[in-house]
Amino acid sequence: MKEVEGKNALVTGAAMGMGRGIATLLAQKKANVVLVDINGKALEETAGWLRGMGGGKVYSYVCDITDRAKVYELADKVHKDVGKIDILVNNAGIVTGGEFLKVPDEKHQRVMDVNIMAIMWMTRAFMPDMMEKKQGHIINLSSAAGLMGVPDLSSYCASKHAVLGFSESVQFELFRAGLKDINITCICPSYVATGMFDGVKPPKGTKWLTTDEMAEKIFKSMQKNKTRLIVPRMTKIAGMSKLMSAKRLYKLQKFLKVDTSMSGWTGRK
Repeated sequence: MKEVEGKNALVTGAAMGMGRGIATLLAQKKANVVLVDINGKALEETAGWLRGMGGGKVYSYVCDITDRAKVYELADKVHKDVGKIDILVNNAGIVTGGEFLKVPDEKHQRVMDVNIMAIMWMTRAFMPDMMEKKQGHIINLSSAAGLMGVPDLSSYCASKHAVLGFSESVQFELFRAGLKDINITCICPSYVATGMFDGVKPPKGTKWLTTDEMAEKIFKSMQKNKTRLIVPRMTKIAGMSKLMSAKRLYKLQKFLKVDTSMSGWTGRK
């Protein structure tokens, strides 16, 4: 989708981090931006900032998007207040670090609920808008961790692998239905400086990515209808991981210091 002016764009996890960056860029491009987040206070701060900046209209909704019923209630409100959605940015995500057996069950479950189940509920609620119009764009936030497993990041990796598989499956269903102008782009960055990964050491050949540069790259990927955005360039090696044996891949991880990258993780305070 090349032109966004006047389009209705919904962004989850929009109160801070990458969600705020993407929402800001869309607003600057004069899209009508629908902000969704569970953090009401931060959400209103972001909404106020965007309204003061000018551009398209700004709407904000507090919602726990892991709750399927609440997502469908949200869809009813958005359709009434805003109209049909043209662009859906499934950005909301969380992370928990630590060895698989040492992380409490409820934390694993929460990661899966936010990172993949919420994407499924949001897509189910808003993709029909695009199907009705026979055009639209869905942006799903995966990760380099969706291309290759990382020690101490088991449920996060599982959820991000799931995002890729889900996105491909739905995209193929749309193509099969003849809806070639509805595109899904999966975003697969290495570590982004949002606060979620505070304490992490980026592997060799990579660096901390900023929310502003990611927002620009995501927007350009949408304009080009790219299937996948993998950044930085070194991260593309993760895409070849499925062609390697586990032992060889682990040796590569050790060389690049991927295997210990999460050892100092503290996360957002």
